[in-house]
Amino acid sequence: MNLSLFARSGALSSVMLLSACCFFPSYRHKTDTIPPTTGSLSVAPASEFAYLPAQAGQLSPNRIQNTAVSSITLKRNVDASVRDAVARTLTRAGVDTADTARILSARIEAFSVEDARSPAWWTLKMHYVLIEADTKRELYASTKTVRRQFHTFTNNTIALEDTVAANVSALLVDPDFVRVLH
Repeated sequence: MNLSLFARSGALSSVMLLSACCFFPSYRHKTDTIPPTTGSLSVAPASEFAYLPAQAGQLSPNRIQNTAVSSITLKRNVDASVRDAVARTLTRAGVDTADTARILSARIEAFSVEDARSPAWWTLKMHYVLIEADTKRELYASTKTVRRQFHTFTNNTIALEDTVAANVSALLVDPDFVRVLH
């Protein structure tokens, strides 16, 4: 048997095994558990989704705190990634995000990954604020915190999307938010 063929097969097998870690059902959360909701609002631009750890100088704007390594680096800034995930989740829930009468913004107070041991725990704490665009009157404000379990070698994009979707789901089951949304 050709040794280089054996080495390539071994390397390919290792890569496939490691990349398949995020597909274990006990560590991948279904995002289809988003509660269906009606109503309308617009989602503020990414600049209105303040990422507090970056503003405090603890992390760069494209990094998420990680306990096992220095941090998780994203291709885009955390504020933009979270804002877009919030907008997508609200749209999937049935919320009309084209209404400019009410604007939803948020402060990303904490976003971290604890993966010193398997499984990894992703924690997201966001303070949401819904304002009336004309009067700038605050209609709703609340902080939602979620903690999600993922396999240590999961895809960061999938984990971010699922964690944000869980946080938005916590917002959508809040009766005060649903009342203001209509």
